[in-house]
Amino acid sequence: MNVPRPAWADIDLAAIRRNVSRVAAGLTPNTKVMAVVKANAYGHGDVEVARAALEAGASWCGVILVDEALRLRAGGVEAPILLLHEPPAERMEEALRNDLTPVVFTRKGIEAVSDAAAKLGRSAAVHLKLDTGLNRLGCPPDQLVDIATALSKESHVEVHGLMTHFAFADEPANPVIDAQLERFADMCERLRALGIEPQMRHVGNSAAAITRPDAHFDMIRLGIAMYGLSPGPQVDGHVELQPAMQLKARIAQVKRCRAGDAVSYGHRYRLEHDGTIVSIPLGYADGWPRALTNNAHVLIGGKRYPAVGTVTMDSFLADIGNDTCEIGDEVVLIGTQGEERITADEVAARLGTINYEVVTRISTRIPRVFHG
Repeated sequence: MNVPRPAWADIDLAAIRRNVSRVAAGLTPNTKVMAVVKANAYGHGDVEVARAALEAGASWCGVILVDEALRLRAGGVEAPILLLHEPPAERMEEALRNDLTPVVFTRKGIEAVSDAAAKLGRSAAVHLKLDTGLNRLGCPPDQLVDIATALSKESHVEVHGLMTHFAFADEPANPVIDAQLERFADMCERLRALGIEPQMRHVGNSAAAITRPDAHFDMIRLGIAMYGLSPGPQVDGHVELQPAMQLKARIAQVKRCRAGDAVSYGHRYRLEHDGTIVSIPLGYADGWPRALTNNAHVLIGGKRYPAVGTVTMDSFLADIGNDTCEIGDEVVLIGTQGEERITADEVAARLGTINYEVVTRISTRIPRVFHG
C-alpha cells in the first residue's frame, strides 16, 4: 500500500454497497434511494462513495454546495444531483449549466432559478422544501400561498419534487414525526389545489428509511447509514450495517520512559511506572481533536492502549506499558485489529457528540485509501 503519509483512512467501498443494498431491501416498492454525499461523503470520499452507491442501486446523489456537486461531475458522476440547500443566486446559472437540481424555499431563490434558466434558454427543475416543524430551512405553512404564487409566475421553473426534513427521525415513535407527516400531506394537498403537483416527494433520512415505512414516499435520502453508522440508539438492530471507515496510522517513534516522566505539552500525563511511549503522527489538524487528550484508546498489535498526553496539531502519544512494538507498526484509532474494536460511536461518546461529527471532521490532510 503506497500512502503519502503514515496516517490514512481506509474506506471499504464494498461496505458502502452492502449498506445501500440492505437499506434498499426494506423500502416500499418503487421508492428510490438518494445517496447523500455532502461533506466529502461524511469524510469518506465523495466521488468514490457516490460511484459505489450508484452501483448498488442509488439513483440520485445529494450534496449541499455547488462545489461539492461540481466535484462529482468532474469525477464522472452523471446521475441527478440535488443541492439540498438553496444555492446562492450568483451560483444558480452554474448549477443549471451542470445539470444540478436546486432546492428552493424562498421567493429570492425562485427568482434566481428563473433568471438563470432564462439566460440559458431552458426550463429548470427544482425541489421545493417545506418546513413541517424542524423550523430550520424550508417554506413554512403560512407562506405556502405566496411561494406557490411566485412559482406560478415563473415560466422557466418546474417543481419536480417536494421535500421536508424530520426533527426526531432517530426516535421512531416520537409523535412529532406523525405531526410532520400530517403537515406535509396537508401542504402537498394545498399545493395541488394551487396547481403544483410534482412527480416526486421525499422526506425520509436514514433513520426514517429504516424504521418508518410511512415516510418512504418516492425517495429516501440515505446518509449516515450508508456509511455503516447508526442514526441513533433507537434505530440499532433494525438493519445490519457495516462501518466503511477505519482510521489508521503507523508508529513514528518508540521511546522508553521512567516512572515520573511527563509527556507532551503541559505535561498533562505522567508515567506511574517505567514504560514505553509511542508517537502517532496524527493530530487535531487531521480531525483527531484536542478534547481526546488523556481521553481515548488506540489498538496496537491487537491490544487496546490509552492515548496519553496533550493531543497536538500533528501527533499524539500512547502508553503501551512494558509491551513491545516497532516504528512503522500499524495503529488503529477507529476500526478493528485482531479481536479488539474501537468504533466511531465510542470516540463520539468520549467527545460528547455523535458519530456523524467524528467521521466528517477527518480532514483532507488524511489520505483516503479505497478498496472493495
